[in-house]
Amino acid sequence: MFQRLDPARFFGDIGGEPVALFRLRHACGMEVAVCNLGAKVLQILVPDRDGVVGDVALGYDSLSALQAGTPSMGAFIGRYAGRIAQARYTLDNTTYTLDANAGLHAIHGGPNGSRHRVFSAHQDAPDELTLHLRFEPSSDRHPGIIDLRLSYRLTHENTLVVEHEAVAVCNASPASPASFTPHIFFNLDGPVDTLVDGHELQVTADRLLAADADNVATGERLSLDGHALDLRQRRRLGALPDIDHAYELVSPRGDPSLRRVARARSAASGRTLDVWTTEPVLQVYTAGALGSGASPDIGKQGVVHRPRAGLCLEPQQYPNAMHCPAFPLNRVAIGRPYLARTEYRFGSLPC
Repeated sequence: MFQRLDPARFFGDIGGEPVALFRLRHACGMEVAVCNLGAKVLQILVPDRDGVVGDVALGYDSLSALQAGTPSMGAFIGRYAGRIAQARYTLDNTTYTLDANAGLHAIHGGPNGSRHRVFSAHQDAPDELTLHLRFEPSSDRHPGIIDLRLSYRLTHENTLVVEHEAVAVCNASPASPASFTPHIFFNLDGPVDTLVDGHELQVTADRLLAADADNVATGERLSLDGHALDLRQRRRLGALPDIDHAYELVSPRGDPSLRRVARARSAASGRTLDVWTTEPVLQVYTAGALGSGASPDIGKQGVVHRPRAGLCLEPQQYPNAMHCPAFPLNRVAIGRPYLARTEYRFGSLPC
């Protein structure tokens, strides 16, 4: 049985910034808990096929546990999602050297990316939370200054809507590479020591983006025909190897409008999850490395997180695009904002 997270256990101060837990509620019964440290979604309450409400997101039940846990769990990732090769790149004849935090590479914004930072947060309605964060070269070494406005909102159809707008602040600054993504760890059976091996997943993709031995995108696109990770038809995750791969999504006629790109389902709970997005790429991660550190990763209600206990479905821009001429590179400049919308729509299978 789940327990609602207690906001009193998240009050704190990090670097002079106040930290708190915000609870979103909708009249339909859906609830979501978000901590403004990393804008992390730590709890999602939705019904199963029998109408019984349960928690379908992995997370932590106190600020201290959150700080000790997996940095990406539930976080909103930026300023650039995924791995950047050799923690450096050259744009417009200028080389930018980042702080490596994944071997030789930089991942998920580096050690000062958004998952490690405190957002300012404002909740003006029970079912919506707005957060803000500024990115500057002095903190993450990327060029340009951009302001991020992030919104989490619930709708009557058991849907979590995630919208962001990133705008350039200074006309004299270089255009900024940017790729943001929600990094929620889902488990449709509830995060009570269960794995996602029984989940089935389908992804509406054109191709897979190739990666090297360090899982850094190479710029090559791979056909899904005959590929072991072809998810164009629904497949059971337990029958597949660990997945940490980027899928290039189908965009009818090149239109980047909101469309359904993935569906996960669990026969055990009867819950379904449809992912809708305006983004061009979906990173699928079955959390094969979760809980594999030297110390136990202890989540809500004392549950020790294990490999494959969660499923991440992360819409984003092209990974490592500054090193891959074949990939479009998304850049934010004055008059050229970066807007995106992702919806996580929960439902249930027929009884």
